[in-house]
Amino acid sequence: MAGLCCVASPSLLDAQVATAGVGVLLTKRSTDPVAEVYVASPPLWDVRAYATFSWTDDDIEPTIISAVDRVSLRSPISFTTAGVGFLWLAPQNHRPYPIVVSTTVITVPLPRTSIVLIGSTQPFQSWDWSVVAKVAVTVLFMR
Repeated sequence: MAGLCCVASPSLLDAQVATAGVGVLLTKRSTDPVAEVYVASPPLWDVRAYATFSWTDDDIEPTIISAVDRVSLRSPISFTTAGVGFLWLAPQNHRPYPIVVSTTVITVPLPRTSIVLIGSTQPFQSWDWSVVAKVAVTVLFMR
């Protein structure tokens, strides 16, 4: 399972972004360390398209999320998005699972760094869920 992550500042939501993050993946089955790379397009009509590549210690191939999201809540130090997309558990499988995702990004007093909480569920797979809690660092930012 994977998630998404965004830039560290709510005022910078109008750019193309790439981040790298590490944290923990929580599911009803297990808790695993996770590393993720997130790449997002600039928003169009406040909707952003993105892909997240996620690795746990179980697999050498990434789990991939391709999705769109929109900011639903903003504050001076955080924002929350809601979106829908597809979960690709095995890229060569070519069988995506529809998902609903929500992300909360909280800024921290370190440059280009944020704490990210990502929740996702698979509505057609018995509502299987996951939560990723991670620290993310912005590696690319282009307006």
